[in-house]
Amino acid sequence: MRVDYLANHQHLIGEVVDLVYRQWADLFTAADTSKAELHEMFRSRAVTNRLPIAIVALSGTELVGTGSIKLSEPGTKPGLSPWLAGMYVKENFRKSGVGTMLVRALETKAAELGVQTLYLSVGAALCFYEHLGWVALERVTSYGVKDVTIMSKNLRSPSEL
Repeated sequence: MRVDYLANHQHLIGEVVDLVYRQWADLFTAADTSKAELHEMFRSRAVTNRLPIAIVALSGTELVGTGSIKLSEPGTKPGLSPWLAGMYVKENFRKSGVGTMLVRALETKAAELGVQTLYLSVGAALCFYEHLGWVALERVTSYGVKDVTIMSKNLRSPSEL
């Protein structure tokens, strides 16, 4: 299992979009975001040295998961930035450490790019993120259709505080 930039596997963008769109179709519909627009968003995240950015988890050449950092979350909590987002691991690879690998890789990249605090919105996976050191801030309704918890993580090392 390995994690790499989506930029190095652009042929997977369509599959990533399908997985992410299917998982959060209710939110994309509420935000009036089409699948074609989501495809363009992921094309813009296919980079290695700036935000927004996307990564993929691979087993050989098979896509098993993905995650991104995006700059805003307008339907949830405007004004906070940037956001861990689009975290998805295929069902048969869950509970195998793939999600943790993706989150850690994105946290590391964000810190390298100067991010001090990263945010996310989460529904059912709250305990997963708490286990990784994320802190719950508040509950909100995303785009008026889904209750989520806003979480944050300070990426600065203790010596920088």
